Amino acid sequence: MMGLMLLAIPGFAQKSDEIRQALRMAVADARQAMEASGLKKLGTISLLPIKNDQDNYFSGLLKNAISEAGLTYVEGKDDPFWSKVLEEVEWDERKNDILDQGTLVKFGKLKAAKVLMYGALREASVQGQRVFVEFELHASSLETKQHVWGGTFAKRFYTPGTVEGILSAEQLPPELREVLKKGFLDQAAASLEKADAKLKSIRTLSVIPLAGDMDQYVSALSRDMVTQSKNLTVKNLDATTIAEARTILRDPVRGADAILYGAVRDVSQRMVREWPMSKVYEVSTETQLYIESANNEILWSTTISAKGEYSRSVTVWTWAKQHQKPALWAVGILFALFILMIVVQKASRVR
Repeated sequence: MMGLMLLAIPGFAQKSDEIRQALRMAVADARQAMEASGLKKLGTISLLPIKNDQDNYFSGLLKNAISEAGLTYVEGKDDPFWSKVLEEVEWDERKNDILDQGTLVKFGKLKAAKVLMYGALREASVQGQRVFVEFELHASSLETKQHVWGGTFAKRFYTPGTVEGILSAEQLPPELREVLKKGFLDQAAASLEKADAKLKSIRTLSVIPLAGDMDQYVSALSRDMVTQSKNLTVKNLDATTIAEARTILRDPVRGADAILYGAVRDVSQRMVREWPMSKVYEVSTETQLYIESANNEILWSTTISAKGEYSRSVTVWTWAKQHQKPALWAVGILFALFILMIVVQKASRVR
């Protein structure tokens, strides 16, 4: 069912520079997470084929990131058992999930690798002037047969000149945050109400952190949305990725009835009006949400867009610095008028 989110990109390496730039930015975040993960003490790492990376451009970035994070990378293809094991585990059908112990036992035939890293490129898309990339990575130990690390990484990239800034929730005026919050909750509640029939069997729901949610503000709103619904209760699975949540979902004791996940596609502002001493900005947000059951059925999905405006005043000094030429002209004209008034007054006295 992940086809609703996944976007395969044939000839990916030939895609726009903007997509490649967004991917490099997201991989830099993944590298920092690897550095702090403790993977280094587990030994050498090999990277399994990444879903939707048809030209291996993304895999190349990840291999560099593994090395730059201070980890020891070994090329799996150099292992004589590599191709045989991939065929044996039918990797094309399995590479969305966290590897189970049986699969890891088969990979244990590999000679050099101690840890396997794998994942999926969920999206790398351009919509108007906005670029959005999202991927999920996991690492499993061949020695302990356990999942040892995982993360979801996303990055929005706007082509130059299209927006004046990307804001976190804390940077927004409180009044505007309330406008966006109300717009989000109202739209989500209305959409959930329409899907009531499909969700009637769902009682507990786990909210996974949304991809691209810079300060987890929208993820918190999503939890508020579930909490405010009449029939749904939030259950914390301590999962940070969709694959982790799906694995826990299969556990009848620890699991929930379904998971809610998604991505924050847009958080941007642009100037819409300018006055001599103030500017008016429009803030836009767009979020995609999904509810998925334990058997991977998508029960609900929606796209929520919210907008709001706020104004920002400037001091005379700031305005003068930003408009040096007009300010100098204004001062010059005022000075000229002042001199003219003096000349006229003197001329009047002489008469």
